[in-house]
Order: sequence, then C-alpha cells, then structure tokens
Amino acid sequence: MISKLCGLALAAVLAPGLAAASDGPFADVNALTSYWTSAAGSGHTEIFVNGQEVLDIPGSNPSFVKQYFSCLLTNDIRVHCNSGYDGAEFLTDLVATLDADAEVWLDGVLYRAGSGPTPYDRAEIETCSGDSSYYGVETYYLVTAYYDGFGVPYGNSCY
Repeated sequence: MISKLCGLALAAVLAPGLAAASDGPFADVNALTSYWTSAAGSGHTEIFVNGQEVLDIPGSNPSFVKQYFSCLLTNDIRVHCNSGYDGAEFLTDLVATLDADAEVWLDGVLYRAGSGPTPYDRAEIETCSGDSSYYGVETYYLVTAYYDGFGVPYGNSCY
C-alpha cells in the first residue's frame, strides 16, 4: 500500500491536477479507459473498476495504479461513490456513508458498537479482493449486508 501511495504521489507531482481531474465521473468503462489512454503519458498505468483491471498501459515505473467503482445511485464510474451501496478503496470512506449510530462489523469482527435507539441498525462490511496490480492484489471494502430493522435487509457481494 505504501508503494502504491508513493506512485500516486509521484504521478500527482509530475502532472499537477491530473489526480483530481481523473476522479470522475465517467459515463462507462469505455470513457474511463479512453481518458487514461490519452492521459497516461510514458508511465506504467493500471486502472481498476470494482477491483477488476480494465486498463494496463506499459511504461516506466513507478507504476500509477488507480481504482474506481461503479456507482449505483449516480449510474456512473467514480473514485468515490459516497454511498453505502458501492465499494470504497478505504474503510473510513465507506463507514462515513453509513448511519452514525449503526453497529459496524468488518469481516465478522465488531468494528464499531452501535449507539442507535434500536438494536437493529447493523452494517456488515467485507474486505474484497480483486485483480493483481503492480503493487499486489487490489482490495476494497463493500457493505455486504445492512439491517435497519424496518424493511428487507439489504445484501450485496464482492464484485
């Protein structure tokens, strides 16, 4: 992970504004790969959507690796969907989309105790593994079950 972050930092220094401009939204995978095919330059670039590699452009190292997610609510592809229905690269980003009072479980272990008025609000998050990048297996976090005590429990699985 540290190597990946160093590669991202170097790419951001070499091409100011590239990282922010590339966060999306993109209409679909074709739009995303088209963007990176023209923006990659001479560096090794790997692009992932929902943990699956969609583009690998050979080039010089350090490798630039970026992960995106298909966003259910906005029907597009972005780095941050900001929804508990979609994947997230960082656990804190996903937890921030959930009810602040909800009990949160990560890979079957209590991550945060619930403090809501009912004992029903509970999110189960799974660490999902995708394809391998230059830096190793691309992992992401996904809410695989959410119970609010009122309706049918929401369920999801790693992509």
